[in-house]
Amino acid sequence: MTARPRLSHFNSRRRWRLVALFAALAAMIAFAAACGGDDDDASGGTDTAAASPAAGTSATAPAKAAAFPYTFTDSTGTQVTFTEAPKRIISYSPGATEVLFAVGAGPQVIATDEFSDYPAAAKALPHVQYSKPSPEPALAMRPDLVIMAGRQEGQVPQFRSLGMKVVYLKEPSDIPAVFEQIRNVGRITGHGDEAIALVASLEGRLEKVRGTVATKTESPTVFYEITPDLFTVSPNSFVGNLLTIAKAKNVVTETTNAFPQVSVETVLKADPAVILLADGGDDGGQTPEAVKARPGWDKVKAVRDGKVVVIDSDTFSRPGPRVIDALEQLVTVLYGSR
Repeated sequence: MTARPRLSHFNSRRRWRLVALFAALAAMIAFAAACGGDDDDASGGTDTAAASPAAGTSATAPAKAAAFPYTFTDSTGTQVTFTEAPKRIISYSPGATEVLFAVGAGPQVIATDEFSDYPAAAKALPHVQYSKPSPEPALAMRPDLVIMAGRQEGQVPQFRSLGMKVVYLKEPSDIPAVFEQIRNVGRITGHGDEAIALVASLEGRLEKVRGTVATKTESPTVFYEITPDLFTVSPNSFVGNLLTIAKAKNVVTETTNAFPQVSVETVLKADPAVILLADGGDDGGQTPEAVKARPGWDKVKAVRDGKVVVIDSDTFSRPGPRVIDALEQLVTVLYGSR
């Protein structure tokens, strides 16, 4: 993704939240391009004892997680061996942080990146820098595991050269890959059984959503706004995958760029029935009233029908255990009560 949103009109906190989001999105695109479109490693790692299923599949996980020692192959192709569960974990990824706490590894986390604000226990921990992190602050905390993701791939060799055990996790591109990454994080932290149970619960909720959507005959057109200058999502992005599952028609149909910037004319011509504002509240300050005040937007169906909705961008954009929360919220917005 070469273009970047103009952020000068946001305050510092909002600006850096959007920078972090776009950095993660750009890293997903770059990684996919480097792999030549091969999705076989979308899970973010493999077990050398039993290979992970390919992305897009829903393989049956083992009933019980195997004991240590355990060797995991991360998204850089590096094998990382664990003789026991790590006790001092630093997470540089908001998504990975949510997974760690969801599988029961929260007490093992000693620090997170500055954008890891969920759950509350993660927000209360010491924070390290998200963008181009320096290894010295992490080294001083004596971690026995460092988890990195997204744009931090370039820092991984530096951290490893200082003796830190680093697992780099590619950002999942769809829901099955999210589920596999949850299982992987659970496995390497000694919470494999809890991760398996969590995924089973999430899969049950996903099937319920699919059942609900299957009964719908309409397919509402949706515009997902990342920034006020109209960066959005295409069908081959993580959020685009949520729209597809919800049987929504994305304003953007091209697939060469996962996060394109569209013109005002494109949105007005599509006349979306629903506009989702990922740049509302603390993420950009946009409101339904602000959208209505844009020249020509008062004629858009979503504006006329009061279907301009501010969403929590973290819930929608972080590929973690809240992904089904996002999907359920999306279905409710599109079709009413589930």
